[in-house]
Amino acid sequence: MSSTRIIPFRPWFAGGLGLCAAAFLFPAGPATSMCQLVSDTTQGNRADAHAEEGMQFARAGNLTSADSELRKAVALAPGNAEFLRDLATVLAMEKKFDESTSYFQRALKIDPHDVAARRYLGANLWQLHRYAEARQNLRILLHANPGDPQALLLLGMVSENTRDYGTAAKTLASVPTLVRAQPESIAALARSYYHIGETAKARAWLNELHNQAAGVQAVLLGAQIADEMQDYQTAETLLSSVATHYSDQTDLQYRLALVKFHAQRFAESSHILQQLLDDGHKTSEVDRLLASCFRAQKQDEEAIHVLQDAIQLDPENEASYLDLAGILIARKQISAAMELAQRMTTAFPDSSRVFVSKGSIELAASDFTDALGSFNRAVQLEPRNADAMIGLARAQANAGMTDRAKTTLDQAIARFPEKSRFELELGQVLLKEAETGVKSAELRAEQLFNSAIAHDNRLAEAHYELGALALGRGQAAGALLHLKKAAKLDPSSAKTHFALSRAYRRLGRNDEAAKEATLFDKLKE
Repeated sequence: MSSTRIIPFRPWFAGGLGLCAAAFLFPAGPATSMCQLVSDTTQGNRADAHAEEGMQFARAGNLTSADSELRKAVALAPGNAEFLRDLATVLAMEKKFDESTSYFQRALKIDPHDVAARRYLGANLWQLHRYAEARQNLRILLHANPGDPQALLLLGMVSENTRDYGTAAKTLASVPTLVRAQPESIAALARSYYHIGETAKARAWLNELHNQAAGVQAVLLGAQIADEMQDYQTAETLLSSVATHYSDQTDLQYRLALVKFHAQRFAESSHILQQLLDDGHKTSEVDRLLASCFRAQKQDEEAIHVLQDAIQLDPENEASYLDLAGILIARKQISAAMELAQRMTTAFPDSSRVFVSKGSIELAASDFTDALGSFNRAVQLEPRNADAMIGLARAQANAGMTDRAKTTLDQAIARFPEKSRFELELGQVLLKEAETGVKSAELRAEQLFNSAIAHDNRLAEAHYELGALALGRGQAAGALLHLKKAAKLDPSSAKTHFALSRAYRRLGRNDEAAKEATLFDKLKE
């Protein structure tokens, strides 16, 4: 933000009124120009006074008054890039990012070389999640000033947000002093290193969080990143390091139980959670995680009882209802699930997630008309809810509205940045259409499955479908590659192990085929 102001040149004459009156003695053209000059100068002086006062308010922390004065300056001098930039900066400080962005853009149209305005605009666009525009502005800035540290930091954050982890790691690591100033920047750099396979560097940066002014909260953020990246040992180490400094031991134990759950150490997680409950720390979050542990250990009845307790404990928390509905659907207890759905929609009439759950229960009950209504309601409540869009397409397909389902999914692929789930779903709709004799449907389905794994290689179902297609064409070796990947991503899928058994048998690998067949029988039971 500018702390100095260039005062416009003030003419030697004092009074504009007398000059304008005397101007009648001159020809019309020059007289009008001279009056305008005096008027413009007076207006410019007033604009400058408002701007200077606005800056003084801003430096004093009075953003409301600064906003008001700078708006007056801009109204009087709309072509002054400096006034526009200062107003935009104050608006950004007030977190009015949309309006601030428009003023920065106006300032840059007048002065495209204003480095500060370009940098602040990039920061605004990042805050607004307009990453492509943010990157474009930062590239322009870095082309003119390749070593601009703030621009490099922002480009790194934008790159991490858009999953360009190689660029994020490179740019953030180039400004280590700025990265160390904010726990969020350290977290972004560590996450980027994890994604590009530089685990040792990721851990080293997470250890930097011990030196942050934010203290315990910074270390907890680091543990969350390590947990998210499946580096469970580092997550536990970070949590243990703050055990003697963190006042909320209940929260610390819950976080530790969550890490152990993610590491599939369900018994250890359950033990911690049960201890919290025994010590009187009953919360719906503890109950829900304990229910997840029970469910992972095939103890569904215990999970149901715990979730019922969670609902009684906190009837305003829809997550407990949704978890319970998921178990009832999985156990095919449709009557109980339908009863729960009615309770949920009464308690949470404006929740998109609740109507997605209700629609899923109705699909399981083959009540496709009601399912269509529920999913449509979910989409109305939250148009960007991917689960609602997929549920709607499934309801349409099951109701015999195949073309409508395809249209729904095609539109979702065009609208949503995360396309892989919709590509997988549309591919599966097309496979069913191919069974009716539509030859082109299978080819497009295969293209969609390949596109889905190109966008997200962790989609087990897409790998399974590609493996099954290859197997159906007698390409056992090609099928094996996809089916092994699918089994690794989802070891509990019975159909994947059955397909693997077939692939191994066709390749003459009978021992491996027998093992997969045994796994299939076990999982099917």
